[in-house]
Amino acid sequence: MSTADKQQAAKAPIDSLISKSEKALLKLKAESWQAKMLQANLKALHYASARLNQQPIEALAADERTEALKAFSQMIEKTEKAQLKFTPGSAQHSLLQNRLQALQTALSQLKQESAEQA
Repeated sequence: MSTADKQQAAKAPIDSLISKSEKALLKLKAESWQAKMLQANLKALHYASARLNQQPIEALAADERTEALKAFSQMIEKTEKAQLKFTPGSAQHSLLQNRLQALQTALSQLKQESAEQA
């Protein structure tokens, strides 16, 4: 699959994860560690979504890039663990597989940008 195809395929799962995360954030106390983690994840996901949709967006500062890389790595790790709980071919397994591929595509794109800006 070409890079452009991977980016196109990543759009819907990333946008879906943003929507679900924003809904979950509303249910959390603002000061909780879960809310702070979700806010960091959302910042990384919004950046990735804008880049995947080729929308103009200001480049991340070095420390923001580091945080986004960390957020994507953690989301990928959690998705991999969750996927193991479901039977291959099930709807849940497929959802997590699509999400995992999208997160990996976004992480790869962010790493490429980081290398170009270094």
